[in-house]
Amino acid sequence: MPPSPATSSHSLLGRLDESAFTPRHLRIYVTVLLGHFLCGFVINLTGVILPGVIKSFHLTSASAGVFSSALFAGMLVGAAVAGTVSDRYGRKVPLAITLMVYALFSLAAVFAPSFGALVSFRALQGIGLGAEIAVVLPYIAEFVPSRHRGPLVTAATAAWLIGLPTAAAVGTAVVPVFGWRAMFVIATVPVLVGVFMLTTLPESVRYLLRRGRLDDARAIVGTLCRGAGTTVPTEYHETPVTHGTVRTLVARHYLRYTIAIWFMEVCAGAFLYGLSSWLPSVLEGQGVSLLKSFGYTAIITTAGVVGALLAGQLINRIGRRVVLGGGFVLSGLFCLAWGTTSATGAVILLGSLATFFGSGLAGSTLFAYASELYPTASRATGLGWAAAWQKVGGLVMPVLVGFVLAMHTSQFLFFLLFGIISVLAGIAALVATFETRGRTVEQITQEITGSQAMTDPAMARS
Repeated sequence: MPPSPATSSHSLLGRLDESAFTPRHLRIYVTVLLGHFLCGFVINLTGVILPGVIKSFHLTSASAGVFSSALFAGMLVGAAVAGTVSDRYGRKVPLAITLMVYALFSLAAVFAPSFGALVSFRALQGIGLGAEIAVVLPYIAEFVPSRHRGPLVTAATAAWLIGLPTAAAVGTAVVPVFGWRAMFVIATVPVLVGVFMLTTLPESVRYLLRRGRLDDARAIVGTLCRGAGTTVPTEYHETPVTHGTVRTLVARHYLRYTIAIWFMEVCAGAFLYGLSSWLPSVLEGQGVSLLKSFGYTAIITTAGVVGALLAGQLINRIGRRVVLGGGFVLSGLFCLAWGTTSATGAVILLGSLATFFGSGLAGSTLFAYASELYPTASRATGLGWAAAWQKVGGLVMPVLVGFVLAMHTSQFLFFLLFGIISVLAGIAALVATFETRGRTVEQITQEITGSQAMTDPAMARS
């Protein structure tokens, strides 16, 4: 008697979760990693080009804050919409299209004739950038073996974070010679990566199974994995759901965790994007030359990359809750100390520690957590809405900082804002996080919804 579709689905997921990390896994991962790095690079152009944009269009600090926030308004829309689109229509094609969208609007920004046009192009570019974040991390979480999920998702976030110091380093060489528009020329490169994704990436196996495309899923697993798995996840005993819905995110079982994720994302976005947008200008206002401010920003933000790489190992050992809570709280405390000094060495050290714990350890763990908490049918929707709330923080904080700086208040207030929001995020993490360490994505769903948990030791891999 041939195996039933449910049994075949279970067997395929077992192979997928228990597989070794094969060369095929590596090729797929490197491709999406490159796209995610470029996403981070393009987002973080703001801090690099902002001083030049201010001079070109004779902007006030408040107007400059609006320019910074336009990007995040677009990202908010892109992230909220793309997750649902991806849960309905797959991961591969939406992911490739997101790269093409933000690359094409980079080209448009090169030729922006006015400040209004530049703001519009940056906002439209943000739609593609926000959408990319919503799709890429669920894609990674769904195709890598379970025991590698945490480290590889946080490493992808590290690749994204590398975009910030890379933008600062490239800006140091390019902007003084060619001007700020040249950075948008470089930002058109992702269109090539998007075309490559369309021609080479496989679709998510879990998405295919949800759509009943068992033969397609079996073919991908056959080329991707070695050996046969024994794990039998039970998520597919449920009534199949072919697309995501926001109602899942706010249903009784998930509401507490969803509210906590959204709040932490607002705080994390305010920290990351507010700091990256304004730090070069704040340092320049303290008497640091433009080139040195780019250099300091590159050093400080590189510490966040180191934290993200370390986070992948820590969350598999001590869990998501501790890394999230401890990382955010320590980041807030270092921000407060950072604001009390202007000595070069102390600025670099305290700034590096703040970003190491904040955008590095806590920020990358937060996205890993959001990409695994929700069931497959709503995973991209969940990640998309989490990313959208992060953009709310990115939307509000640059404008708020712009108004604060325009009031010519103490520079300490700049750092006090970041310290407070980081500590609040840490408290939320400690009191309202579901610990996902040691579980497959199917087992996480089972435990949250109260269905029978798996007892197979093979399931306790993450």
